[in-house]
Amino acid sequence: MSAGPHTKTVTPVANRLLVLQAVRVLGAAAVLVVCAIVGELRPAIALGVLCFLAVVGVSELVRLRVPGRTGLFVSIVVVIDGVALAVAVSATGGSQSALLFLVFLEVVAVTLLVSYRSGLKLATWCALLLLLVHAAADAGLVKVQLAMTDRVAGVTAATFLLFAGCAAVFSSVNERSLRHSRRQLALLVDVGAELERARRADDVMAVLVRHACARLGFVRVAVIVQRGDAWRGVVDDGRVEMVVTVPDCPAPVVWQCWSEAAPELVRTLDDPLLDTVLPNAVNVLVAPVTADDESIGVVVAEWGGEAGARIPTMTVQGLAQAAAQTGLALRNAELLVEVERLATRDSLTGIANRRLFDESLARETARSQRLSSPLSLVVFDIDHFKQINDTFGHQTGDDVLREMADALVVTTKGFDVAARLGGDEFVLLLPGCARRDALGVTERVRCEVERRTRAAAITVSAGVATMPDNAVDGERLVSAADAALYEAKRRGRDRAHASERLADGAAPGTRRWGGASLARGA
Repeated sequence: MSAGPHTKTVTPVANRLLVLQAVRVLGAAAVLVVCAIVGELRPAIALGVLCFLAVVGVSELVRLRVPGRTGLFVSIVVVIDGVALAVAVSATGGSQSALLFLVFLEVVAVTLLVSYRSGLKLATWCALLLLLVHAAADAGLVKVQLAMTDRVAGVTAATFLLFAGCAAVFSSVNERSLRHSRRQLALLVDVGAELERARRADDVMAVLVRHACARLGFVRVAVIVQRGDAWRGVVDDGRVEMVVTVPDCPAPVVWQCWSEAAPELVRTLDDPLLDTVLPNAVNVLVAPVTADDESIGVVVAEWGGEAGARIPTMTVQGLAQAAAQTGLALRNAELLVEVERLATRDSLTGIANRRLFDESLARETARSQRLSSPLSLVVFDIDHFKQINDTFGHQTGDDVLREMADALVVTTKGFDVAARLGGDEFVLLLPGCARRDALGVTERVRCEVERRTRAAAITVSAGVATMPDNAVDGERLVSAADAALYEAKRRGRDRAHASERLADGAAPGTRRWGGASLARGA
């Protein structure tokens, strides 16, 4: 959602600077309250606090009017606050001042809200000013009642610096951890977006291996999932990415990883399955790939390096989290494949339904036109199917339909499309198959149907049409095959008939020769 023309976007840096301004105002109020409590509230101190508040207000107006100058603003704040704190502490007793805590509060606030470097600058500046005020008082240049010796003043300044140094170290460690966390979160968001776009299981696994190699720094990565009595996955060996299938074999590291549901760190792979996938791998991280609390595979990532190399904890966590996302994506890919299968398969016979046939017909007719290759369509119809239902019952009729579908599948090639359009009507789409070959396939199917059917004795009629002989597009091809089927039934059923229709629309009994239409026997 984009911001409107009058909408102001507040950045995290602006928020932190606003909090720092609030700390400065509270610090000024604390000076008045503490001085009133200890009985040291004098007109000069009250006037100084009012002047400081005026400076805070002016600096805030300047910050709002001149955005993007954060560095300059912080430098001015450090100078002004250092002077104000040094004067307030020196005027109220130095190392014995009740306002000394404000120095530590300001250092902590600047360190956490701005940066540890700014906190160190403020602490150094305050310590230097306290020493200068003390030296000036010793020399009689300023009228400040000293309550500490030179040694105490030095110790106080050193204490500020030590405190600021410790705060800076802690802040630096925290910032580094936050940067790593933000980076890991950004990586997870990126890999999550890529997994969401992946539709096939192999593509999902490929996303994880690329993520582990390119972003996490592993030299070789494999993702494998169990598929029956074998393992299928994607391997990136640092040179090429490939899909692999590995027979099932002992996998003790995998079982250990699954049983503990946690990543396993091993120096060498004493595991026949994983050693087949990543041979001779060293310093390996094995993380489970789970979906719905079920272990379905593992990701195996080689860090490489010397024998005692250590894999960063954040990297281990990052790969484990990416593996968990991959498991969910794999399950979603499987569900998507199942949904697509159910949407394109006939529920009774398991072969293609009308939707898939229509898609295949459009694709294959376009290919036939582009490559000038033949495309044949065979339409089958079981003779007197209604009598089978009436005589033997609908269960027997369903069995006959299944046997018919099985006959179509076993007698055709993998790229042929066998489909049930509804009722007892079946079709067979034969890419690259000419008219004569299509008739041969049709007869093999009819013979296989008669041999295979056990539920009831049946015969089959069929109509055959071919592009470009009988049609120039898919719609006319279906029409020509249907007409041939009706002709087969008219001639007594239990036979196959090839369409006599010509693609250019000439009447039956004519043929094309050299672009002209001639009557047979003319």
